[in-house]
Amino acid sequence: MGRIALSRRRLAVAISSVALAVAGGAVLPTTAVAAPVAPWTSATAITGTDVSTSVLDVVTAADGSAVALWNQFAGVGGGERTLYAAVRPAGSDAWGTPTPLATTPSEAGGAQLHASADGTVTALWVEHPDNTGPGDTNLGIRLVSSVLAADKSGWSAPAEIVGTDAAWSDAGIDLAEAPDGTVTAVWTTRANSAAHAEVHAATRGTDGTWTDPVQLSTAATDGADFAANPSVAVTTDGTAVIVYKQWDGPSASLYAVSRAAGATEWSAPVAATGSYQSVGDPEVAAADDGSLTVAWPGTDESESTSILTATRSGEGTWSAPETVTATDNLADTPEPLIAPDGDVTLVWVDYTSTFSARTATREADTGTWSAARTLSTAYASEQYDAAIGADGTVHALWSQSGTLREAVRSDGTWTSPSQLPGSSNAYVLGHISVGADGAATAVWSGAATESSVGRLYGSRTAWPTLAVSASSVPTTAALKGTTATSTAWAPTWTLSRPTSSWSVTITDRAGKTVRSLTGTTGELKIAATWNGRTASGSYALNGPLTWTLRATQEGAASAVKLASGTVTVAGGAAVLRDFSGASATPDGTGDLLTLNSSGALTWQLGKASTGTFSGKVSGSGWTTTVKAVPVGDLSGDRCNDVLVRYSSGALRLYKPGCGKAVTPSTSYTTLASSGWTQYNVLTSPGDVSGDGRPDLIARNASTGAVYLYKGTSTGKLASRVKLYDNWKGYRKIVGVGDITGDGIGDLLAQDSSNTLYRYNGTGTGTFKARTKLFTNWGGSYNAVIGVGDITGDGKADLVSRDSSGNLYRNSGDGKGSFGGRTKIATGWGGYKSLF
Repeated sequence: MGRIALSRRRLAVAISSVALAVAGGAVLPTTAVAAPVAPWTSATAITGTDVSTSVLDVVTAADGSAVALWNQFAGVGGGERTLYAAVRPAGSDAWGTPTPLATTPSEAGGAQLHASADGTVTALWVEHPDNTGPGDTNLGIRLVSSVLAADKSGWSAPAEIVGTDAAWSDAGIDLAEAPDGTVTAVWTTRANSAAHAEVHAATRGTDGTWTDPVQLSTAATDGADFAANPSVAVTTDGTAVIVYKQWDGPSASLYAVSRAAGATEWSAPVAATGSYQSVGDPEVAAADDGSLTVAWPGTDESESTSILTATRSGEGTWSAPETVTATDNLADTPEPLIAPDGDVTLVWVDYTSTFSARTATREADTGTWSAARTLSTAYASEQYDAAIGADGTVHALWSQSGTLREAVRSDGTWTSPSQLPGSSNAYVLGHISVGADGAATAVWSGAATESSVGRLYGSRTAWPTLAVSASSVPTTAALKGTTATSTAWAPTWTLSRPTSSWSVTITDRAGKTVRSLTGTTGELKIAATWNGRTASGSYALNGPLTWTLRATQEGAASAVKLASGTVTVAGGAAVLRDFSGASATPDGTGDLLTLNSSGALTWQLGKASTGTFSGKVSGSGWTTTVKAVPVGDLSGDRCNDVLVRYSSGALRLYKPGCGKAVTPSTSYTTLASSGWTQYNVLTSPGDVSGDGRPDLIARNASTGAVYLYKGTSTGKLASRVKLYDNWKGYRKIVGVGDITGDGIGDLLAQDSSNTLYRYNGTGTGTFKARTKLFTNWGGSYNAVIGVGDITGDGKADLVSRDSSGNLYRNSGDGKGSFGGRTKIATGWGGYKSLF
């Protein structure tokens, strides 16, 4: 059956970015992965069930709309057969009402569409005006053209290029456009049944009128039998070149004529190849460097047939023929599909052990043809289509097992076979085109049985809205035992369409960025890796972090949010006041330390979901006179430590490890053997010196002097530095961590009038002048603890106990203040101390 259209050059040189997409199965290598291709939309019927169709061509116009051309029959075997066209707007699946183009009731002969850079579409076809029905055999023809307006408002009245008085028989037509917008049509005809078939041409100027036909071949003069089946291409400098075959008794050759840009005269024919026993129809295409490549099948004296190519340089010289591959029962000549880098790909159907769709590529950097490879996976009918996009992507389309199959070659690799949706029919014939934006359109005729009508269908490729279609995102990042080069978290997402760039932003509970991961990809899969460190290289804090995936789809200007979730860090840096959690490991939520009358130090575990305490970790054996100070990770093991002052004045740093109770037998370091009973306030505000280590604030009971003990890199305390001379006026001094959001520890102080003040840490080991927060605050409180974040919002909170044993929470606002109190427990009066 061969390809439906007689030529594949449907698109103007000026819009050579248009490519043809395809559907199919292929025998492919596994060492490389092809770039993702857009999926096809569901098939849309263009015609009804009352007519039968045979598709002829489809093009994509400059505005992205698609135009289809077909022969339509009034039912199966119907008497009236005529040429129709329809338009589908860009980005739409709905086709417009079919429009008849032909002026005669007989089936059109050769027909072709061409899309111009100005948005118009030209239809060129052969009519048989002397025929009154499909059974008539009068061979008188006329060549007719019509133009679809750029706004797709309608077709022009058909213009006759050649009339029946000068044309007899139809042996191939073709169209090509020059950079200046002129269009050249070529065809073969003879003046009457006794005349030689000759190649002719006419040119449509920018004013829309066609020149008188000009005969180009000289078969009769040369004593040859005939000249036929012309193919035309226009080089980048505007030179039009026509290649045709000419038979002379027992031999045949390819001849070429040319016309320089702006000229009106064509050159005399010259032989483009040597002689063969026979030659098939030539197909010529232009490259970006000004050269041309022609392909044709040639049979030598041994009656062996090969697919051959030759190249015409920009200077007009033809190369010696190159053999691509031997062939048998070639369905039709493959068109050279020339990529911007100069690679040339051919796609064809021929017979090996069965009819198969095959391909070969001549790499520009080697200048040699690859071995032919099979794309189809089963019997392929002799109808196929192929084209190339502006980026060099090659598309192949063929009929296989009653369906249309597609394969796409991108970056030198073919995709696996795929089937166009809705194309399953016993008899299916298809064409395909691609727009400048890479979107493909396929149009096909499909009949369920030989006696069924062949309806016309269309489909297009369209990436769905950018979204996550699948993912594998670990919920935990375990940092224990990792290094800066380790991968602690490796999420992957599969997207619905390719992206040019992506980012994964990891933020803490307060919304501050912990780390940003970025990448670029033209694929559907995003694979991110994180070593569990912050941007500065330190360990991320324990507890839940929020990740947010954003991506920019190819061709878009900005990124969109696609997904978000949480990943819980374990084995990371210690969070202030976080000693344990529900899983016996730190969870990023603050905990409260209590001492009961039996000498048990108990971690009351914060529950972020409720802002309360739930669960306990206890260590017994303590005297009830100890003063415990949760101090943060002073030892550097990424687990929070506890300072304990004994009644003897000794001070020890206990290092219980993450999630474990603190007991008298817990590993400790003695910081002082005496002297610490002089202090009636011991509290840790976190890091106030800016070195990343926790510090200690102490007030002398007799003088009221306040001192800073800086944490050191050896897990001890530096010598004290006096900050204030006399703070006796304060009833309570509470280290609360960072409550202002600047990363520096702060202090609260309540005076005898129950006014509460805030002292902002400076990061240099001092505090700024006080700021009044509340008056008449906390007069009934016998304990106020800066417990860290127990509400899960990343903001440090305050817990207080009143004289009745009620426990309250004041939620931090992250700006240095607190909300109104919320009662979170009762019956806490039995605890001797809260730390």
